[in-house]
Amino acid sequence: MIFFLMAMRKLKKYKPTKFKARTSYYDKEAADYAVNFIQCLCHTKGTWAGKPFELIDWQEQIVRDLFGIQCH
Repeated sequence: MIFFLMAMRKLKKYKPTKFKARTSYYDKEAADYAVNFIQCLCHTKGTWAGKPFELIDWQEQIVRDLFGIQCH
């Protein structure tokens, strides 16, 4: 049960990584699109088969850093 509650945690406040280039910027719309896309996918095998992916906070942080930080 504890694992289930941990999996339901969401990233409350996103702060872009401090390691981004000075000329880059954060595109919230692009980051939201990537997070929503991943969470629309479903597991295909095992106990979680048919259930959607639910990103926990550290996973969402990584996805937002990868897809939300854009270069000029």
